[in-house]
Amino acid sequence: MDNTYWDNYYSTMNEWIEPSQFAKDILPIADKGKVLIELGCGNGRDALFFAKNGLKVVAVDQSKIAISKLQSTYANENIEFIADDFVHSNVLGSDSFNYAYSRFTMHSITEEEQDILLQKVYDSLKINGKLFIEVRSVKDDIYGLGEEVGRNAYYYNEHYRRFIVLEELTQKLQSIGFQINKAVEANNFAIYKDENPIVIRVIAQKS
Repeated sequence: MDNTYWDNYYSTMNEWIEPSQFAKDILPIADKGKVLIELGCGNGRDALFFAKNGLKVVAVDQSKIAISKLQSTYANENIEFIADDFVHSNVLGSDSFNYAYSRFTMHSITEEEQDILLQKVYDSLKINGKLFIEVRSVKDDIYGLGEEVGRNAYYYNEHYRRFIVLEELTQKLQSIGFQINKAVEANNFAIYKDENPIVIRVIAQKS
């Protein structure tokens, strides 16, 4: 993963930023008092949103700069910020969480790392726990731009992106043991300035 890029990016981040649309859409189906782990929390906007709305949150990110800023700025009994590589983190333990949340982070890791992560997430979720994923699709407008560095993977605008095939992701989740509650691929989910990419949203449940 692009540690230097993200450290530089988050070194200029501002305090509290509006949560993503995905977080807003997920909140109504996440029960207060339950424990959620965010895999790659970035500037913390979604983790803070969940914590402020009654969830207990563990937020992990590889950027020590981002996590240090969040730890020093926000003291909340409902949230713990951890600087770590979320793929290999020991934070993902057996039957630890009710929810796992990954927004725009699954495409920042290789397919091999994704497979490791999904199995660890499955193991770390309680029975009936849910995994929430929003990720870039191969139908994204920027797919194919930059230097090709792997299957459906490109280095563009100074960092790595891997674009996801919806059917492959759902099949992988099902092979691990997840039940797919929702799987959609569309635009109007992640509008940012003049960008309106086609993204994938998946809600999977450990049965």
